[in-house]
Amino acid sequence: MTARRALAKLITKASRRKRRPPRRLVEATLIVVLLATALTAACRGRNEPPKAETPSLNVTDWTDKTELYMEYPPLVTGRTVLFAVHLTRLNDFTPLTAGRPRIELTPEGGGSPTVLTGSEPSRPGAFRVEGVPPSPGRYRLALVIEVTGLSDRHELGGVTVFADEHTANADADKRPPDDPAAIAYLKEQQWTNAFATEQVREVELRTAIRVPAAIEPLSGGEAVVAAPAPGRFMADELISIGATVRAGQALGRLEPRSGSGDDHATLAATVAEAQAATEAARAERVRAERLLAERAVPARRVEEAGRAVTVAEARLHAAEARLAQRDETLRTGGGAAAGNAFVLRAPIAGRVAEVSATPGASYDEGAPLFKIVRTDRVELKAQVPASDAAASRDIAGLALEIPGRADPVPLQPHHIHDAGMIDRTTRALPVQFEVDNPGGQLLIGQTGTALLYRRQRQRVPAVPKAAVLLEAGRPYVFVHVSGERFARRYVEIAARDGDWIGVKSGLKIGDRVVTRGAYDVQLASAAKGLPAEGHVH
Repeated sequence: MTARRALAKLITKASRRKRRPPRRLVEATLIVVLLATALTAACRGRNEPPKAETPSLNVTDWTDKTELYMEYPPLVTGRTVLFAVHLTRLNDFTPLTAGRPRIELTPEGGGSPTVLTGSEPSRPGAFRVEGVPPSPGRYRLALVIEVTGLSDRHELGGVTVFADEHTANADADKRPPDDPAAIAYLKEQQWTNAFATEQVREVELRTAIRVPAAIEPLSGGEAVVAAPAPGRFMADELISIGATVRAGQALGRLEPRSGSGDDHATLAATVAEAQAATEAARAERVRAERLLAERAVPARRVEEAGRAVTVAEARLHAAEARLAQRDETLRTGGGAAAGNAFVLRAPIAGRVAEVSATPGASYDEGAPLFKIVRTDRVELKAQVPASDAAASRDIAGLALEIPGRADPVPLQPHHIHDAGMIDRTTRALPVQFEVDNPGGQLLIGQTGTALLYRRQRQRVPAVPKAAVLLEAGRPYVFVHVSGERFARRYVEIAARDGDWIGVKSGLKIGDRVVTRGAYDVQLASAAKGLPAEGHVH
């Protein structure tokens, strides 16, 4: 590596790590650059043309065990060649730290291979294989590495060994140049930072309808406890909003206002008076009937006694019904009569959503005191466009995307129903799903995007969802095009299913995408303008 490249590489690495290189090191490198420049100018004092730089070739190959990135010059018979080898384990994307790789050049026409044996790594992941290529011709190039617990072979295709350097360099110059838009991210950076890639593969994914949705209480899962009669509310301890209550749990007491005539004692006294009056009327009727039999009174007296019994019995039935209705009203309305005070009880199990009661305050009949909502099971109401109404009735799975959460919440619908009518305001079909709500992760009134998974599946190229990034709302990935080169690819999403994202366009099966460390690659894309190629081996 030249002094200029050494300085450029130092500055590039420092900028990517967001810190300046040591000042003394920069000054020393600048001195070397100035001396090299002066010596170059002196050597060219006789108007000698500068020597052309030897082109550098590179190859990247993946097996199921390792990734190989190798740089080498064109192969010329009789001229020593250096292969700069970089090997990465694909199980954890760490550099290989042991072994002696070897290069095999096997004649395409048949024959024994020429083997060039490398050295132990000069630093983790970096190896040197040095030797003299065989006679001119076409060969199959391969790299083999064998260490404890790992044996791998990279078949790298055909390669030409040339008879002279001029022909070799001319052939190398015909190769297409690297993509100028590619992002350089060195092996040293990949090995140091969190990094991983994965191949694009064909995966069978569920298709989903994405529709707006909201969480609502179940039908019958919401209750208001109101004052059953005018009175004053009392409680030893006022229950708080958010508290969990069970069905029948006491929430407080309501003491009826004195003189209202609706308290238990007054109604019970009315019943007793009506019972006494009825018994007296019946006795008078019996007496009148006996006297009529003795012809001591006229028949009109018996008729009057009968009418009195009928009126007394009606008043008794009315008093008993009023007392029974009072107690039954309290039971069905969230309370039960207890002496001269009503105990207010929770009609359903759930959480207290609203508290309007204040101990010691007076309330009229029907005034709301508590609101209780069932939260262990809720209803998801999805607004399905009319065009997808038919498909929404054949749903195999359900999930809800909630703002602020990275992953959709998977849900299991127990009952699916709709009114069979398009809403006139939203022009959509409201479809309701009853779902369990373990841990209360779904909140009443919460909105999001429902994923209604159809039973139909499709096979598409897919990548892990960690590989997909967004830029101004457009999804894209980083494709690992070669050992230290990456390309940004915008993609069109076809389906989302769990940890996989199906891609309609932008990728093909076999491409390798960055699944860990994409942000570091993004930062590297901003550090252009200085050469980053070249390694010290």
